[in-house]
Amino acid sequence: MAQQKKDSLPDYIHILYADHATTSAKYPGKQLLSGAVKIEHNGALLFCDKAIVDKAKNLAIAVGNVNLQQGDTLQMKAGFLKYDGNKSFAEAYDKVVLTDPKMTLKTDTLYFDRLQQQSYYTSGGTIIDSVNTLKSKIGKYFLDEKRFRFINNVHIDNPDYQLDSYQLDYFTNTGISNFFGPTKIYNKTSYIYAEKGHYDTQKKISWFVKNAFIKYKHTTIKGDSLYYDEQKKYATGNKHVVVFDSINKTWIFADYVQRWASQDSIRASRKPLIVSVSKKDTLFMRAKQFVAAGTEGKRQLWAYPDVKFFSKDFSGRADSIYRSDVIKQMRLLKNPVIWSGKSQITGEQIIIQNDSLNHLDSLLIPQNVFIIQKDSAGYNQIKGHKLLGKFRNNKLKTIDIFGNTEVIYFLREDNGALTGIEKNKSSHIYLELDQGAISLLRLYEKPEGKIYPYSDFVKQAQKFKGFNWRGAEQIKNKAAIIGEKQLLYKAETQQKPTRQDEDMPLNKSPIKQEKLSK
Repeated sequence: MAQQKKDSLPDYIHILYADHATTSAKYPGKQLLSGAVKIEHNGALLFCDKAIVDKAKNLAIAVGNVNLQQGDTLQMKAGFLKYDGNKSFAEAYDKVVLTDPKMTLKTDTLYFDRLQQQSYYTSGGTIIDSVNTLKSKIGKYFLDEKRFRFINNVHIDNPDYQLDSYQLDYFTNTGISNFFGPTKIYNKTSYIYAEKGHYDTQKKISWFVKNAFIKYKHTTIKGDSLYYDEQKKYATGNKHVVVFDSINKTWIFADYVQRWASQDSIRASRKPLIVSVSKKDTLFMRAKQFVAAGTEGKRQLWAYPDVKFFSKDFSGRADSIYRSDVIKQMRLLKNPVIWSGKSQITGEQIIIQNDSLNHLDSLLIPQNVFIIQKDSAGYNQIKGHKLLGKFRNNKLKTIDIFGNTEVIYFLREDNGALTGIEKNKSSHIYLELDQGAISLLRLYEKPEGKIYPYSDFVKQAQKFKGFNWRGAEQIKNKAAIIGEKQLLYKAETQQKPTRQDEDMPLNKSPIKQEKLSK
């Protein structure tokens, strides 16, 4: 592109052609040109119907079908143009259109600084390229960089999305946008908010920072840094990431989260935490990694390894946990243990029937059941092959144990005095619990046993084979899961910008206009 060098001295305006050239006393020292006027200045050509040229001031005023051409790629058309040859500066008015091979700019008033190779408008403009239509109140075009800077009420229309921003830098040759200040990108499936970021409008890849979040129909992802590939429907969040599931009222907190929208799946790692809220209780769960997948009603959750969870009346640990919405079950696998009230319950695996993460219905242990309650004199213990339990208001209330059941139980008076130790065997045991303690114990089908005085019960016989008291592992409060950090888990917090004015329509934003500067 032929253009004037920034450090070169200004040349004089040259009249190359006009059908008519006259002078007038009304315009002393000026030439009046009309009919197919052609003017040249430092490689730029100016065409128009009429012109006034002041050679002393090195100034030209063009009227009618004005067309300023720089090289063979840039054209600026207008109804009226004023050109200062000393400054190589043009002011164009009346239906101004600036074009190059990649874009078209339309505005009422446009300023073009050829020394700096910059053009700008302050009264509203529209940019059209191969895929986007961009509008803003203020805009500046850096020709060498093929970069536009838009300020105040910036809007992009694209067949697949819309964007609103306060300030945006747009590269016409690559379709890349860098935005600053409150920015919204939205389409039929997602809504994105951020105050700083990068958006490739051709590849549809985004990177967002500063109060950024992505909202889908039922899911919101918020984090210090978000990446989003719209074509792959893939998003990641880095540091202080929060994922909110509005259907299940569940939050995931982590330092790294991945989401695949087409599979409706999420993977959370780096100190992940799940918080599931209901009217009656809140469940807190921690693991090294969480994976959730599936649509509403078919959701599946995997947590592994070193899983631990806590709710008001129920807590537990396992190497891994699997939960399915389809069968409404949560399975604790590999070395599982749960605590309900004063009871420690273990087994080969533990299956909890539940409508949601924090609404418990029943308990199943299919093999190697072991229940332990600590007594000041020792440990109450129940062993068996299979366990069935029922919850009421998330508290374990009744337990049935089947198959080769054994009991060691410390008997006490109402005042707490120890009266003896009961040791029994049967094929079926039924328990009722009150405030986590055993309030009723029944043995069925030919129970065999004996009550011993404490002094006669040898120490070696006070624990069944396989006894493993895991009291040191018990999670007794939510701080053991989340630490001392205060978590914000309110639905509205994750679905709105952090400052009140950031959710206002951008044309009503109180943010002051910034100066146009490179």
